[in-house]
Amino acid sequence: MGRTLPIVLAAYNDTMVQAAASDLRPFLVPGDEVDLVTGNHSNPLSIPSLERWTRQLAGRLPEGVRFLAHTSGLGNAGKIASDAPPAIGSILLDYEPNWDPEFTWDFAGTLQHLDQFASNCRAHGRRAVAYPTGRPLLEGPLQGYGWDYAGMLGHVDEVYPQTQHWATLGSDRWAAALGKLRSQWSARGLDPGRRVVQLTVGDRENGVLAPVASERCREAIQDGIQRLFVWWSPAVMGELVSFLSALDR
Repeated sequence: MGRTLPIVLAAYNDTMVQAAASDLRPFLVPGDEVDLVTGNHSNPLSIPSLERWTRQLAGRLPEGVRFLAHTSGLGNAGKIASDAPPAIGSILLDYEPNWDPEFTWDFAGTLQHLDQFASNCRAHGRRAVAYPTGRPLLEGPLQGYGWDYAGMLGHVDEVYPQTQHWATLGSDRWAAALGKLRSQWSARGLDPGRRVVQLTVGDRENGVLAPVASERCREAIQDGIQRLFVWWSPAVMGELVSFLSALDR
C-alpha cells in the first residue's frame, strides 16, 4: 500500500537535489513538495541555483510535485518573490533566532513580520509559508510570549512549525507538542488535520534515526497531521531511504 501522507523533502545543495531526482525519486508522489534552500542563515542567496534545481527536478519528478524556495529574512524572500523561476510556487521563511535578522519573540511583532512577508510573496503570485521555531511550543521560559501557531495562519498561507527537537525527547514530549498544536487549531475553529510537523532524519542534533523517525511519524499520523516536513543531510542518505521505504508501506 502506498502512503497517503504528503511530505516536504528538504534539499540545500546540489548533492541533495541530485538525490531527489534519482535515488529518492521513487518516494516522491504528486502532492509532495521539494523544499529548495538558499540564502538561509548566513548562506548567500542564489537565484541561479533555484533556476538550475527546478529545471533539473521538473524533468525527473512526477507531475504534481511542487517546489518551494526556503530562505531567511525579508530581503531574501522579496528577491525570490520577484526573481525566482515560475516553478517556485511558494516561499518558506525560516523564522528563528540567529536565522532571521529581524526575529523577535514578541508575538505581535512576529505577526507584523509575517504580514510583510506574505504581502511580498502574494504581490508576485507566490504562496507564503511560515517556518517558525518550535521552541515556544513547550519551552518553559518562552510560554509568556504567547505564541499561537494557528494564529499565524491568518497572516500567511501555511505554517510549518519546526517540531523536530520535541521528537528527540520521546513519545511523551512529542505527543505534548502535537497536542499543543492541536489545541491551538481547535481553539480557532480550524481543522486540526491542517497541521504540518517536522522530523529530522539522522544522527545530527535534533535528529532521530529511521526506526525512531518511523515511530514518531506513526504517532503524528494517529494524531491527524496533514503533512510531514522531512529534514536530512547527504551523510544520512541510508537512514532517509529506510525511513521513506517504511513510510511507503
